[in-house]
Amino acid sequence: MADKAIDETSTFEAEISAFFSAYLGAFRREDASAVSELWDEVGLFPTPTGNFSMDREAFRNHCVTLLDFYRKQGVIEPTGDLISVVELFPGVAQARMAYAMLGSDGTPVADWEHVYILRKADGQWRVSLTIADDEMAAWAAAGAEL
Repeated sequence: MADKAIDETSTFEAEISAFFSAYLGAFRREDASAVSELWDEVGLFPTPTGNFSMDREAFRNHCVTLLDFYRKQGVIEPTGDLISVVELFPGVAQARMAYAMLGSDGTPVADWEHVYILRKADGQWRVSLTIADDEMAAWAAAGAEL
């Protein structure tokens, strides 16, 4: 019985790791459509100044703007590490990522952590919600309002 639980845990962690590998890959390719396809039909965004949501098309457009913002800040390569992942319920996960946006000299232009809630539907993990307070604070500290 314990071996099955270990196998399920390692499979779950491998799936989430693969998800974020694809997510970072889409950001590296500056592929706003691919990034938005990794989100639910409606994404939720709690922020310190209020909560909001975006449907997938609005989020894709937001990604275009975000990728442009990153370029203007000198970001050459986004990197990320999965810090933690917890299966809250079957098919629902909480993940914490640490990101560093690297400039042309390979040093971080900005770095931060995000918390995500993901849901698995039809065999595919997708982001339902993110808390990006740390990213907004990182850019503000760098003098660039996101």
